[in-house]
Amino acid sequence: MLTAKRLYLYSVLFVSLMLLLWGLADLARFLFDELAHAVGSAPAFGGTFAGEELSRALALGLVAGITFVVHLLLVRRTLHGSPPEVADERASASRSTYFFLALSATGVALLLSTYELVRSLLGALAFGLRGYDLAWPLGGIVVFGAAWVLHLVVRRTDLRVAPGRLAGDWLTRAYLYGGLLVLCLIAALQLGAALTVAARGVLDLQPAWASNRWWEEAAVGPVAASIAASTAWLIHWLMAGHLLAAPDPMGAAHRLARTRRGYFLVLVLVSATSVLVFTATGLQHLLAELLGTWRPNEGSRLVEDIGGPLLVALPFAVTWWWHLRRAALEAARVGGATVHRAVTRTGRLLVAFVGLSGLVVGLAWQLRILLATAMADHQTSLFTSGSASDDGAAALAVALVGLVIWTPAWALSQRERAGHSVEAAMSGSRRGYLMLVSGLAVVALMGSLAYLVWQGTRALLESGTVGDTTWAFAILGVATVVLGYHLWQLRADLALAPAIGAAEPVAGEAVTGIEARARETIEISAPAGADFKVLNAAIRTELPDGYELRIVG
Repeated sequence: MLTAKRLYLYSVLFVSLMLLLWGLADLARFLFDELAHAVGSAPAFGGTFAGEELSRALALGLVAGITFVVHLLLVRRTLHGSPPEVADERASASRSTYFFLALSATGVALLLSTYELVRSLLGALAFGLRGYDLAWPLGGIVVFGAAWVLHLVVRRTDLRVAPGRLAGDWLTRAYLYGGLLVLCLIAALQLGAALTVAARGVLDLQPAWASNRWWEEAAVGPVAASIAASTAWLIHWLMAGHLLAAPDPMGAAHRLARTRRGYFLVLVLVSATSVLVFTATGLQHLLAELLGTWRPNEGSRLVEDIGGPLLVALPFAVTWWWHLRRAALEAARVGGATVHRAVTRTGRLLVAFVGLSGLVVGLAWQLRILLATAMADHQTSLFTSGSASDDGAAALAVALVGLVIWTPAWALSQRERAGHSVEAAMSGSRRGYLMLVSGLAVVALMGSLAYLVWQGTRALLESGTVGDTTWAFAILGVATVVLGYHLWQLRADLALAPAIGAAEPVAGEAVTGIEARARETIEISAPAGADFKVLNAAIRTELPDGYELRIVG
């Protein structure tokens, strides 16, 4: 009954909040527009439809406002009671979901409004451009910004009043680190676009169809978006830092949260992939020029096609480096040398996977082109492919960039494997990497072999021309090599398993072997419903150097 009541209250509260903010934003826009008219300048608030829009804003504000206030009062009544009851309410799943949705929705609206305001100010003040409307973004910033701040303050109160119950609230961390992830990627992409426009302006690479102020007009959007996203990212980063520094168990839970570590590693993966794609795109045009196959695309210049993607890749490279370094430093501070090596190992293997993917795709693509060229006039139906493709520059670029990314990352992983053989070989990240690559290679082999058998049976049964099989043969060749190498590595790692079993200690006794450790089993009892994750996180932060806590039950 209580769960159904919470679900109803918070669902209606969220819907009425969104309608109320929509109406209030239109009203704020109208007021700002009227204020601007009073001082003698500003575009009209919707022209001839101003009355209709004002009526809609008033209706939404009135109806949604009454509904929101009534349900807010009902929710506030549930926060008055005994401390356990209040803690249960503040830590309920319905309340956590409401704040996740409310903070996310108002945050997105605030970000868009900030972008529009910065774009308008840059266009009007910095570049002297005209035609920008300040009323809409100002209204959005005032209304959605106030709602976002108020919800943030209330949620911080929840975290402070019931830290034991809310330390493990994954929705709060999902909002915080999901926002950090999206904002960082937006900022990096838009900063790269702004650098590209700036480089074109410095080199005076004006498009034939553009006006005399083309670079100012082109720079307004990316610069505004990078400023808005970077500012929002910094605010959320400071919020995350505040939670990390909070007293235990809240601080301990956030310092050891997989969500935070996942944020770092996912950003490393996405950033490395972006570097691969954009760098290969620029290198492709350079190789095409060297091979004599480059052709301008819609009036583009060679320096733009080469330099533009490389400039976009630059912020992603910085993002990749900084987040991997930051994750390793935090791991060393929180978990010691072992956790530091684990996080660094995982980051390197993610980068190695990105580089290997580019290398494999590029090699298979290049091998397919070579097969098509060699067999262009061959009469065997299995190799019938028509004319050879002219995508050699693109294939070679992807392979080269993938090789450059994969080689150092995998070499460092292999060096760590040699120095900490048992720990590295048996780690979940290395085992997962080898299994994932091997599994993908097996899937590729199955697909290519099935296709070749299908085309072969067609040729025998129908005695006619079959489809292009060059891709299947190329994938077959590359996947076989990749599978063989990674199975060899996996077999070498598994060969260490007997040594690990021999080094397993007896409780309470020191042992010799790979690593001598003294171990003792401690049993902890707690009241029913206690959150052991929070307790474990708090204990880990107090362990002396060299001590480890392992959950066995």
